[in-house]
Amino acid sequence: MGIISTGCLLLIVLLSPTTSKVLPISEEDQLLYESFARKGVEKFNQQSNDAYRWELDRAWEVERSLSGGIHYSIFVTLVKMDCTKQQKRETCKKTDTLKKCLVEISRRVKRHGYGLKDVAHVRNCEEEFTRNIEKFNHRNIKLEHGNSITVQELRKAKIIKPRDYVIWNSFLDFIDRHDKQYDDKHEVLKRFRVFKKNAKVIRELQKNEQGSAVYGFTKFSDMTTREFKETMLPYQWEEPVYPMDQADFEKEGVTITEDDLPESFDWREKGAVTQVKNQGNCGSCWAFSTTGNVEGAWFLAKNKLVSLSEQELVDCDSVDQGCNGGLPSNAYKEIIRMGGLEPENAYPYDGRGETCHLVRKDIAVYINGSVELPHDEVQLQKWLVTKGPISIGLNANTLQFYRHGVVHPFKIFCEPFMLNHGVLIVGYGKEGRKPYWIVKNSWGPTWGEKGYFRLYRGKNVCGVQELATSSLIN
Repeated sequence: MGIISTGCLLLIVLLSPTTSKVLPISEEDQLLYESFARKGVEKFNQQSNDAYRWELDRAWEVERSLSGGIHYSIFVTLVKMDCTKQQKRETCKKTDTLKKCLVEISRRVKRHGYGLKDVAHVRNCEEEFTRNIEKFNHRNIKLEHGNSITVQELRKAKIIKPRDYVIWNSFLDFIDRHDKQYDDKHEVLKRFRVFKKNAKVIRELQKNEQGSAVYGFTKFSDMTTREFKETMLPYQWEEPVYPMDQADFEKEGVTITEDDLPESFDWREKGAVTQVKNQGNCGSCWAFSTTGNVEGAWFLAKNKLVSLSEQELVDCDSVDQGCNGGLPSNAYKEIIRMGGLEPENAYPYDGRGETCHLVRKDIAVYINGSVELPHDEVQLQKWLVTKGPISIGLNANTLQFYRHGVVHPFKIFCEPFMLNHGVLIVGYGKEGRKPYWIVKNSWGPTWGEKGYFRLYRGKNVCGVQELATSSLIN
């Protein structure tokens, strides 16, 4: 079922065919749904490490879906009490601190058929926030031109309704956390509408997630899907301008067998990976994927880690398109033509395409060639362990709202032959029965798992094996 950062989810399971509908909570149903949610909250209090008790604050919305049973998804908030779990509940009073969680309750028939058994779970609680109506109403939203407006002023625009208070608070937290600034009041309202619609998209992604990935609000949550693709994924990967040689594993010394592959592996632990970088509002992911591979290959060949300049590729690569996209397979050839790459501190990144100002005496790293790797994930494991991090192309459509976990969307959400984003495989592992790749992204350390994400390994999820490449350094 879906996870949304505006509340918690309650699930009740009965029998029936497949369909879905969002319903407002009627007054007569409110007590019923809240009674179910309280069972989950009680279990949460028993299992959580929080010293203080939490109670149900409010149920906000219910989604009914029919898929092998009738499922009711109810969004709620929890309120923190001023007493510990060891104190008597009668002495507890509510505080102004709220929490958003995912509560799941399954109603099952008992083994011998006598009555119903409720199985309750609470998971994926969001960060705590303070309920202070006056502070909420007078909270400032910054505008680009030095002015500001308050929530109270925006309420006069009749866009904030009582049922929107929770999502409004999430929107304001989002603005503060990511230091967002908008041109004027109309832009604020426009972005809020986008934010609300994205909450539904997040719920749908979560409902169809086959791995352990959790989706929620990220720094891209005020962007429409189209805006996100045009800004962060502007280029549909195609055949490279320069034809690539196929990797010769034996010639390159990749002789490890599948049986000898370690169960898990991570080049970050061995010093071959630089810090997570941020491409900003520039479609230069291809440059970051390329430099990440070269940084790792140089480390293995020369035992020295050098953070390399993506801006040099954005400005000086005459084949690719700078902030409008490109391919690592082309970039390797351009690196050879230019004579190598300058370090990051000599040619710093500014996220804009500019006139090339390469200084050849500052070049710190060279490459001798490049190869395309087999369309086989076991072979990619062998190359990774032996030769270092791998540049790959990926369909990144679902990553706009990724928070953490192992990504494994249904194929319809992430077609493997529609590559639009360059990233870097730095390792692999397994979570329970879910094998995964460890992938370095270029959207900054505040996105995903400190700038990384984990992708299901073994089923070509999102096209991970379709265009994997590597530089060669003698």
